[in-house]
Order: sequence, then C-alpha cells, then structure tokens
Amino acid sequence: MSFKFSKKELIYPLLVFMTLMVVVVALWNKTLKTQESLLQNEIQTSGHLRSQEFYHSIDNNIKALENLKQRIEMTNGGYFQYWEEDAQLILDQNPSFKFVEWIDSSMVIRKITPLKGNEAVVGLDISKLYRADEWREHSQNSKTNITSWVSLTQGGNAFLVDVPVYFEGRLQGTITAGMDFTNPFNQLATDLDAYAVEIKDETGTTFYAYNDPKASEFDNRYLYSTSFMVDTLDLQRWSFTLMPKQVDMLADRKETMFIAFVFGMLLSVLTSSLMYFYRASRTENKRYKESILKLRKLNKDLKKEQLKAHKANRAKTEFVSNMSHEIRTPLNAILGFIEVLKASNIQKSLKEYLSLMDISSKKLLLLVDDILEIDKIESGKSTFKNEPFSPSDEIANIISIYKPSIEQKGLYLHLDAPESNICGIGDMGKFGQIITNLLRNSLKFTENGGIHIAYRERVSENHLLVDLVIKDTGIGIPKNKMKTIFDRFTQVDSGITKKHEGSGLGLYITYHLVKLMGGHIEVESSRNNGTEFQVKLQFPLVQCKQEEQKVIDLTSDKDVDLESASVLIVDDNKINVIVLKKALETMGIKAQWVSDGEQAVEEVQKNMYDLVFMDIHMPVMDGLEATKVIRETNKDLVIMGFSADVTRETIEAALEVGMNDYFTKPISMDKLRQHLSTYLVNSKVS
Repeated sequence: MSFKFSKKELIYPLLVFMTLMVVVVALWNKTLKTQESLLQNEIQTSGHLRSQEFYHSIDNNIKALENLKQRIEMTNGGYFQYWEEDAQLILDQNPSFKFVEWIDSSMVIRKITPLKGNEAVVGLDISKLYRADEWREHSQNSKTNITSWVSLTQGGNAFLVDVPVYFEGRLQGTITAGMDFTNPFNQLATDLDAYAVEIKDETGTTFYAYNDPKASEFDNRYLYSTSFMVDTLDLQRWSFTLMPKQVDMLADRKETMFIAFVFGMLLSVLTSSLMYFYRASRTENKRYKESILKLRKLNKDLKKEQLKAHKANRAKTEFVSNMSHEIRTPLNAILGFIEVLKASNIQKSLKEYLSLMDISSKKLLLLVDDILEIDKIESGKSTFKNEPFSPSDEIANIISIYKPSIEQKGLYLHLDAPESNICGIGDMGKFGQIITNLLRNSLKFTENGGIHIAYRERVSENHLLVDLVIKDTGIGIPKNKMKTIFDRFTQVDSGITKKHEGSGLGLYITYHLVKLMGGHIEVESSRNNGTEFQVKLQFPLVQCKQEEQKVIDLTSDKDVDLESASVLIVDDNKINVIVLKKALETMGIKAQWVSDGEQAVEEVQKNMYDLVFMDIHMPVMDGLEATKVIRETNKDLVIMGFSADVTRETIEAALEVGMNDYFTKPISMDKLRQHLSTYLVNSKVS
C-alpha cells in the first residue's frame, strides 16, 4: 500500500515538528543548568531520610535491651528466670547483636549468650577495665551507656551497650550487649547504589562504610553531614555522612540528558508522522475500541463463570468433607457393634450374617475413602510425605496381606522380584495405595489362572528407578474401553447387568497418584486375554535406616494389665460412646465418659487417668482446645484423637496441640487392642 504526500498535508506536521524541536532544545538547555542544583537537593533529601532510618535502627536495637530490663524490673527479678530464652530471642531477631551478657552489681560478668566463643569473659571483673568509671556513672544515674568502638576481650570489635537494672530498691546489675550494626545498616543501604555512606563514633573512628566513601574528594555542596545523640549522659554523638558514589556523577547525568535530547528529536519526528496518519487511523481505532469493549465484556463474563466454578468446587469440597464425617460416625457405631457381637457367644448363623455386615460396611468405608482421595486430587490438596522406605519391602508386605484372599479364590500369585536393600525417599503410603488398587483390580476381574507381579529396580544419577508390572489372566478390557479405563466411575462391565462390584474409582485414583509422584502408567489388554499394568516411578536415593531394637515387647497383651487401666472417653455422640465402652469392656477395661471438652478438662484435673479418647467436634469446647488446656498442666497423660474427621488439616492440628496419636473412626478391635497395649506400656514405663 502506497501513500501520496501533498504540500497541504505536510504543512501541519512540519509546524508541529519545528515547535516540538524548539521545546526540546529549550528544555535541554534549562535542564543542564538545573542539574547541579537538583543533585545537591537530592543528596540533602536522601541524606536526611537515610540518616533518620539509620538512627531509628540503632534506637530500635537498644530498645530491645531496655524492654528486657523493664520486664525484669516489673517482676522484681522474677522474669530473670527466662534470661537465656529472652537473650537468644534478641540475638535471633536483631542481627546487630553479637552477644548479650549479665554484669551483676559487683561488676562481674555472670552470664553470656551465646556462650560458645565467649567463654573467656565469663567471671571477668570489669572494675579493672578502662570503662569501669563509665559503667558506674551510668548505673548510678540509671542511664543507658554506649561505649566507643572498642576491641573485645574475646576478639573482634563492637559497641558495648549497658542498661542498668533496678529492683528491690537497689542496682542489681546491667544487661550488656556487644553490637555491630553492619548487617542492619547493609540492609538499609541496599538501594543506595548511587551513594556512599560513612558513620563514625565520637572519637572519629569509622565503624561503618558503604560503597567506599571518599568525602575528601567532594565539595561540601555534594556532602550531607549530620550527627545524632546516642548517649545523653556523656553527650556522645555519632556522625553520619552521605555522598555520591562517583565523583563524575554529574557527567553521567549529562550523558543521560543527551540521550534524552536524542529521544526528544525522535519523539518529535514520530509525533509529526502520527499527525499525518491520524485521520486514516480513526476508522481503525473505532473498530479496535468496539473489539476491546466486546473483549472486556467477555472477560467480565469469564470472571463471573470462574467465580461460580470456584464457589461450586469449594461447596463440593465442604460437602464431601462433611458427608465423610457424617457417614463415618454411624459407620463407626455399626462396625463397633459388629466387632462386639462377633466377640460374644451368639449362634453360628448370626455370626455369618455379622461377617456379611462387616464386609459390606468396610466396602462402604473404602468407598468413602476413595471419594475423599478424589476430592483431594481434584482440588489440588493432595500432599506427599518424604520418608525413607524400601519399595521392594512394601510390595512384599502388600502381597503377604492379599495372598490368602487370592489363594482362597483358587488363583495363583507369583512375585518375580530380586532381593534388595535399596531405599528411596517418597510417600510409602501413596506407593502402597497404587500397588493395592492395581492388585485389587486384578483380583476382582480374574476368575481363573492368577496374577503375576514383576518388580525391577536400578540406580541412575542418585535416583532409584522402579519398574513394576502386574499381569492377570482375567476378563481383559475391550478396545472401546481402553481410552476411558482411567476415567472416574468407569468399569469394564458397566450397566444394570454388570457382574463385578465396584465404584470405578480405583484406577482413576491410581492414575493421578502416579502422575503426581512424577511417574508413568500404561495398560495393555484385550478381551478374555487378561490385563497388564506397567508402572514406572523414581525416588531420590537414600541410605536405608536400620530398625531399632525395641526395649519393651509389645507383641502380647500379657505385658499390660488392661483391667487396671483408667480410661476416659470424651465424645458427644452417645452411640459411639456405647460402642467404644463395649469394645473396652471386652478387654476388661471400664471407662468413664463425658460429653464435651470442658467437662474433660475438669475430669482430668479431679482424677488420674492413664489414657483419654478425645473426639474433635463437640459442643461447648472442642477436642483441640481441650487438649491444649490439658497440656498446660499435664504433659504425660496419653491423649488419643478419636474422630470421624479424616482431613489432613485436622490430623495435623491434633498432633500440634499435643495429642499422642490420632485414630479415625471406625477402628478395628485388633488395632484398638494393639495401640492400647503400646501406649499403656509406655505410660507405665515412663
């Protein structure tokens, strides 16, 4: 596309160009004359602001010591018992502090934090040092003392700051600190790249310099100098000087101004050119504006939909969590009563019914767990532990659990795995869940033949690479199902005539767990020819931990006299209380019961208990708050969290407030007995 220029069209752009150039030249000349004045004002302004920041930094550090003095004096010395903790806190929070020490009224250094590296001054009598008179004078006037920049007995240099402490009508000593302000001053000076800073004490000694200051090379007009009082009793003042980093700082600005002049010329040319094409662009601008308005409307609508989706996802998460808790609570009662009834003398036929009820209830519990796991995955809340474990040992453990069920079904189970003593860092539970889901899937869809598991591992670049193959002789997967096998609620035999039970969640969870662990999973199958799953994972290599020898044998209940145990149940659900009390009675334990955390606190204060089962969600006072209150006065009582809330946030919160362990409802009789034995033995031994 070509444009034809005309004189009439060029007159207005040329006039604009000439006008702009006159303005640019005039501004450039004026700027050159004013740069020197601006630089002087800039130095004075920056120097004033920065000097205040440096002074406040010094003052704040000294106040940290004076605050400790006030706490000790207000408590008549009672707060002195926290000396080490407070001194260490001051060191942690204030990088200018090298040490904090206590000099008693006899002028002897009695305590110092940290002790390491400062052992030489413990017991030192400062009455024999050069600063003894200064220390006495400030102590008599109850004024904070700051020495000059001095050499320390234990090595190095610092300012010594003495804060006198008075209580019971007399001087008790001073809180003394060695201070070096280099670190906090460096933080304040991080953005002063164009300036240099020099700070001297009252003797003229430079104790801080930034960007190699050279005050002698500058005219006084380019220096900012001030001083601030640090010791009112001695009229002790420190001087602060700020100056440009480079002597030719103004020359650099002139170069920058020349670049700006050239830029102004280019801007004039561009502005003139834009004026020429202005009319031609008006139509396009109008169209662009209309498009922008439409795009804004679309973005606004998109944000509304995103907000709706976020609210819906949050509501779904809350619903799943609440429903899980509400389902687990009655399930706890059902499974608990089943356990109690199975242990009682009832008819054989009824025991068979109870076994069927037990199986059905546990299937429902597994379904609830799967739904919770899916919610964590889809909401991005899945968390993975990092702990050393042996993948080969974990596979062997899982196979030992499922082998009886597989053989009872008339199937074989072959494991092809080399002996290994190699460990990696990862989430053993999530790894085991992957293996368990694949093994249960093969078991469910295999009626004849069996299951073959091949495990291989190798080390590469400090990582443990794991290859796992699980192959069965089951019904296989049709080709039209292969693409959806890892989708939610998908099964090979779907529909109202399906033969195999299941929710269709296991492989979906497995697929996402493998992906979240940075692995890869594939499946090969055909109808009536079995299915083969291939999993590849890698873990950072680590040395396997040696198992510690147990001092106490917890393998038998004979080690513990359960009947003599004193147990308290804290739960507002009466049905769950009945179930737990019945379960404990089968072990010979008679437990007491209260319905909320406030009653639990009162009961623990009045009576001695070996163990407390603490629910989480209760009226008046919840289990977390009750545990926190109990731990303020009782550190040894065994408190077990016992709730239907299985969220990781709640479990972590329970352990943080002081619970020894956390059990999720429902819990089996065997697991209950095992943990009771463990904790009651430890309680009696301690």
